[in-house]
Amino acid sequence: CKQSAAKLLNQRKHKLEGTVRLLFQPAEEGGAGASKMIKGGALGEAEAIFGMHVDFEIPTGTIASISGPLLAAVCFFEAKMVGIGGHAAEPHLTADPIVAASFAILALQQLISREVDPLHSQVLSVTYVRGGSASNVIPSHVEFGGTLRSLTTEGLWQLRRRLKEVIESQAVVHRCNAYVDMRDEEFPPLPAVFNDESLHLHVKRVGELMLGPENVMACEKLMAGEDFAFYQEVIPGVMFNIGIRNEEVGSVHSPHSPYFFLDEDVLPIGVALHVALAEIYLESHQHPVKQ
Repeated sequence: CKQSAAKLLNQRKHKLEGTVRLLFQPAEEGGAGASKMIKGGALGEAEAIFGMHVDFEIPTGTIASISGPLLAAVCFFEAKMVGIGGHAAEPHLTADPIVAASFAILALQQLISREVDPLHSQVLSVTYVRGGSASNVIPSHVEFGGTLRSLTTEGLWQLRRRLKEVIESQAVVHRCNAYVDMRDEEFPPLPAVFNDESLHLHVKRVGELMLGPENVMACEKLMAGEDFAFYQEVIPGVMFNIGIRNEEVGSVHSPHSPYFFLDEDVLPIGVALHVALAEIYLESHQHPVKQ
């Protein structure tokens, strides 16, 4: 792969007109760094953007891409159900937030199964519940939270609205008060990653030239999030996966695993792909140079 990449680039050495920007972005995990980069003018006059992400499930020397939806729009939430605490032997003198929170969590599970088109992928996961510490005391409040995900940005906003309505309504039914925090300041909601079809085809063509058709495949959609989507809201873009799986060197774990190890043979391949993607794109989109 390294030899074929170098050979292709050597064959294409000639003058090109155009500008290529390399974005070194902070705060991809939770900080919506891409949004801040855009506000800071990082895109300039760019008309297309390419991104790649390592994939430990496909071998080094391969890439995977698709057009259309790829990764989910994502946000997080916290809810606090406030009631009236008291002794467990006298529940009639309390407004039990544990019961209220339980009904709210169960009702939330119906938002996707009863209100969302089965062909539209969405996730609502409650990932923690905290309330009380004694076996004979009904607590005064319960906290719970989790994450919402949708393969469309519009679907995420609909899910956010209904989540708040359901939690607050269940609180009223059980004589409690509910407070819902979407944590937008700490974890700004991410749009869905939606790959431009023409740029996906460009990645596919360049990948086949460099790596061979047998090493370019279709990737699977995931309900994970990626703030690359902010760039795609401004200009057409495509994010694709580049394989790093190599069992001989132990490159078999997720990037989020404490056992993650990178097969460094991917580095020159990734560099060559980025160079070729930009060079061939500029060849086919020549513009007059501004003086």
